[in-house]
This record gives sequence, C-alpha cells and structure tokens, in this order.
Amino acid sequence: MNYLEALKYIHNIIDPKNYFEIGCRHGYSVSLAKCRSIGVDPDFEIKSQISAETRFFRQTSDSFFESKDVKEILSGPIDFSFIDGMHLVEYALRDFSNIERNSHGGGIIAVDDVLPSDIAYATRERKTQIWTGDVYRLVYILKEYRPDLHITVYDIEKKGLALISNLDPGNRILEESYDEIFENINRRKWGVLSAEEIRRDFRPVDTERLAHDLKEIANRRVLLRTNSPVIDGVSLYIDLLKKSILNEIYLDDELRILYLKSCIHGNDVFDPEVLHDIRNKKRDAFNQLVQSRSVGQFFERNIENAGFNHSMMGRTRLDNLHHAMDVLLENSIPGDFIECGVWRGGGCIFMAGYLRAHGATDRCVIVADSFEGLPEPTNANDAGLDLSKAKFPQLAVSLETVMENFSAYGLEGSNIVYLKGWFKDTLSDTRTEKIALLRMDGDLYESTIDILHALYDKVSPGGVVIIDDYNAIPACKKAVEDYFISRNETVPQLMQIDWTGVWFRKPSQPEKVPAS
Repeated sequence: MNYLEALKYIHNIIDPKNYFEIGCRHGYSVSLAKCRSIGVDPDFEIKSQISAETRFFRQTSDSFFESKDVKEILSGPIDFSFIDGMHLVEYALRDFSNIERNSHGGGIIAVDDVLPSDIAYATRERKTQIWTGDVYRLVYILKEYRPDLHITVYDIEKKGLALISNLDPGNRILEESYDEIFENINRRKWGVLSAEEIRRDFRPVDTERLAHDLKEIANRRVLLRTNSPVIDGVSLYIDLLKKSILNEIYLDDELRILYLKSCIHGNDVFDPEVLHDIRNKKRDAFNQLVQSRSVGQFFERNIENAGFNHSMMGRTRLDNLHHAMDVLLENSIPGDFIECGVWRGGGCIFMAGYLRAHGATDRCVIVADSFEGLPEPTNANDAGLDLSKAKFPQLAVSLETVMENFSAYGLEGSNIVYLKGWFKDTLSDTRTEKIALLRMDGDLYESTIDILHALYDKVSPGGVVIIDDYNAIPACKKAVEDYFISRNETVPQLMQIDWTGVWFRKPSQPEKVPAS
C-alpha cells in the first residue's frame, strides 16, 4: 500500500468534516478529500482534479499559521491533516504543534516519511531521488515529550506513515520545550545509523490493521462529539473496558502511591501539594507512567512497580486483541477463546466483555494458568531464566483473585472456564474441540512449546494465534521456531504488534519446509 492509497482509506473510513495539508505540491493527495480543505505549499503546481471546496495558500506553513486563522477558513477546528512539507524534523515538529493547537481532541494527524526503507533517504540534505529527510526523528520526539499521544507507524511502502490521535489542543509542552528539542536535534539526538534500527524502535504495523485501527479511532471520535445524537453503546463499553483493565483512568492515583512509597523509603520528601496535584508536580514521572502503560512495561522497568492494572499487555497489545476478535467474528471463524498465562486475568476479562457486548454466547473463554506464577526452569533452553514465584512473587496471582476480578466487572458466567495447573499437565485435557483465538503468554521455552503441542492442532484455519513474548524473550521465539520445525512447516507469516508481541492467522494449508 502506498501513501495515497492509505490516505484514501483514511478519508473513506473517518469521513472528516474538513482537511488540512502541508506540502500539497501537485495536489495528488489533497484531491482525495471530499470535504472543505486547505492546501499549503510555497511552490504548488496543482496537476490533479480537485473536487472538494479547497483553498490553496502559496506560502510556508510557518508563515501560514502566523498570518491566517485556519479555524475561520475551515469554519471549525482541523479534523484531519497530513504533514508532508519540508523534510526536516524541526519543520515537521512546528507543523505538528501548530496543527494540534488548531485541531480538536478527536482530530487525526498523518505524517509522511517516518519510515525510510533506506537510511540514505534520511539525510538532512537531499542526495537521493527518494528523500524522506530526518522526519522520522519526530516520532522519537513525540514519544519522549508527548506519551499521551496515540502514535502508530504503518509499513507504507518506501516511506512509512504515522497516524497520530488523542490530540490535546491545549498542551503546550512541545512549544515550551522547543529550544531544548532544537538544541538536541543539532546535537544529533534521535539520530540513527540504519533503517533497520528505526524499524526496530518503531515496530511498524502491517497495513492489514489500518482498517481496524481507523474504525477504533472513528468510534472514539463519536464519543468526543458532544453534539452527536447517537452514541454506539458497544463501542463506549469496549473503550471503557480497556481503560479499566489498564487502569488508564486512575494513573494519577498509581503515581500518588509510587510517590508515597518513595517518601517512605527516604528517596523523596513528602509535600501535600505534590500529592494533591501529582500529574503536574511530577509531570515527567506521569508522562513516563502513561508511556509505560501504553507499551506494556513496568514503570521505570521495575517489577516492583507492577501497578494496579489487570493486564500487562499495554494499550497496543490490548488493541491488537480487540482487532483479532473483530476479525474472528467478521469471518465467522469457529471456536473458543483461550489465554495461556493470564496474570490478573485482564486479557480474558476483555475477551469475555467483548463476547457479551457482541451477543456471542456460543463461545467459551478459557482461563489457563498455574495461578502459582511461572515454573522453575528445567529445560536447557530456559537456563538462566528463572521467573518463578520464589524470585518474582509479583507474577503469581491466585485463582481466587482472578475470579474476583471477573466478578468485579460483572463478567462471571458459565462460559468462563478456569484451567488451573502447569501447562504440561492440564492443556492436553482442554475440553474444547475448536479454538478461534489462542493467546500465548508463557514466557519460557518449555511453557511455550507445551502450549503449542497441546493446542495448536485445535486452532481453526483462519484462527488467530498471538505470542506475547516473541521478541522480548529469545527462549520463547526459539520454542515457536522449533515447534514448526518439528512439523516440517515454516513459521506462518508473523505480524508485529509492538516491541514484543506478534500474531498470525493459522493458514488452511501450511507451508512445508522445502527439501534441501
């Protein structure tokens, strides 16, 4: 998929009220708009047929925002925008800040050139026919200074595309920190040596997920429109369920507890004003907590800060789980949903809530765990990887606690099946005949390969398999590879979720390993 196809997709699904573009040049992208639009380019030469009401401004974007009132021209805040202007990060940063300030909370900003397929394209001076400049550094900057934003990088051919939502028009952090950021740009901070490094850091998402993500954004936009006469109750419930499972609503209170804990240990001095206004008084820490929860990591990468969320997934992996269930229901893939390794049960709670909200009463949710933490490593491939209860008691959550968590959400029921015990002892006895969704979070080589041996043959063709630890724990990756080698099959095509997770749909005809 190229960037024009992606933009057309966005316009069709989001159906924006208005559109704003920086770098309209020949008008190929702005011509996709079906709403009132603005194109800004100091040297535009429109060659494409423009069908919507569009005003073009022959000036730089900085000059435009200094001299024009974009909200007046568009009769309201910017709804959807596309940044494809000067291919230098400081320009893209100013463009983003100016657009966000003139947008609304449900607005969307797309940024071109963030995923160069060759690092030669990413120079600050143009030396190649394809040129992205160092716009990719904008993603690093936003992730560091604005962890509240929802940023997804899509694997659009040659140049990539970032889609940014959850905007905050009143946020001035980027403007207030501009001098500091610009100084760091000149010091080559956020610069990388290879396109592979950028891909490793951004974890680009396959364009297959674009439609689902856009529908998610569209649903959130509906909820933000105060004048909307109809609110989709299912979407509202699913969105709130995610926020509850990840404890996104009460991150201030989590930070308050971490602050009090630090005071008790003598690492901080108690101040009632800090406790009262923790988000602003500890802004850097709050932003770090937001980012940690988004990507599914412990605050400060310390398991002692496990927090109060009911799932370790983070928002990206939870959104992926949502997407997987949408795919399964839309394609009528038969079978139950099972998660192996559930911690506090949040993933299975989300499955149960999703099924109930969609009236899918014919599927079970199987909650499989030892409820005693991870086993001590016994397989040679797990040597040195001791995640057992004796070493990490935070990973051991009792069956009673998980059941109570289901009850707290009002999601207990006859379709919830608990399977207690080590995977090697219990999974082979799973009564389900067909599995539509298999979510694996076993960490260890032994646990991962036990799951596959016991359950993979029960996964329906077209069913979804999610592997939580694939890129984080080499032993987990090796178990997957060894399992498919044992079947004389190639590993199905994996799609990246985030820094650790991958997923795939089970092929109806597995690809055999070619004879050597």
